[in-house]
Amino acid sequence: MTVEIPEVALEEFELPEEKQDDIVDESGGAVKFAYLCAGQAGGRIGFSFYELGYKKVIAVNTAQKDLNALALPDNQKIHMNVGNAEGAGKSPEVGENAAQKAQATIYDAMKNVFGQVDRIIVCAGLGGGTGTGSVLVLLDLARKYLASIGCPDPRTHAGAIVTLPTSGEAASPTVANNAVMAATRLAELAEAKELSPLIFVDNDKIQRVYPQLTVQQFWPVVNSTISALFHTFNVIPTQETNYTTFDKADYSSLLSLGGCAIMGVTNVKNFQDETSISSALKNNLTKTLLADGFDLSSAKGAACIVVGGTKLFAEVPGMMNAIEYGFGALATLCPASLTHRGVYETEKQKLSAYTLITGLTSPKDRINRIRKVQDTGSVTSFYKK
Repeated sequence: MTVEIPEVALEEFELPEEKQDDIVDESGGAVKFAYLCAGQAGGRIGFSFYELGYKKVIAVNTAQKDLNALALPDNQKIHMNVGNAEGAGKSPEVGENAAQKAQATIYDAMKNVFGQVDRIIVCAGLGGGTGTGSVLVLLDLARKYLASIGCPDPRTHAGAIVTLPTSGEAASPTVANNAVMAATRLAELAEAKELSPLIFVDNDKIQRVYPQLTVQQFWPVVNSTISALFHTFNVIPTQETNYTTFDKADYSSLLSLGGCAIMGVTNVKNFQDETSISSALKNNLTKTLLADGFDLSSAKGAACIVVGGTKLFAEVPGMMNAIEYGFGALATLCPASLTHRGVYETEKQKLSAYTLITGLTSPKDRINRIRKVQDTGSVTSFYKK
């Protein structure tokens, strides 16, 4: 049996009215996600999911021009008014206040756009004003909305995908300080299972991985790669296999473990080598566009999915040994985790290994490298516990 696997290139309100969803999820995934996206970076990430069929996307911004650049329906874009200013000017406090004032509007849009969903992912860039300042407000709205539609544990069903600034961006003490404080606070909440999962996208690492891209190509390629990888793990549980199944329950349990998550994919070249898949698994955790510097031994859950061509599975001797060796290597890297496995067959004659690791402690070294100045001033309400 063959499968099609996508290619890869987070107060009081009224309860939602009982009604049939007007906006239909077209992703074909096992889990029905909705995306609540803040600022320019968050909006771009959300739109990349929208293009993959995740139609339940809402973008909020203090800059109308950034909203205008997103090809989303008008009722899925919310301008958070900050008076005469256009944007939050790298001030998280402005972004937070704007989101606080717009809560009722955002929540009404969630009722109209999201309907019944399984999980909500908040997307934002850290370092600026709008995304950094509004991310906690939006996570709180996500939890309240999930509770209102009957989600048994809203805290572990509201996650976040956030971006870390490049070295050039972090040369600004303001950007660096904003990013460090926001990333640290989000990681604390994730480890306390107040959100799940937390995914850091490392823009500095992306610049090193994609040095050849033009300015015009850069963000579309980056965002589509991230969303496609995320999408792949959501689609695999819908596929049938004659081998080992990675099902929706496996996937959902990994997403609910709290902490940080990383994922990766790599093509395996040397099929005959027993260590080929295990080496590929290790490599794809370092080549992923997501942040590095995680302590894999802190992981609470992991998954390895091997996808191979029909001809390869039929003709390459020792393939099963290599697959089992790879599974064992992941279990060794993440000794405290519950490891899920999957083996799927496809018409594409290549061998790929997909890895998802969740429940990780924060990448403190990576966050500290962003820091350019020590914060000696007052901290806005956004960062207070």
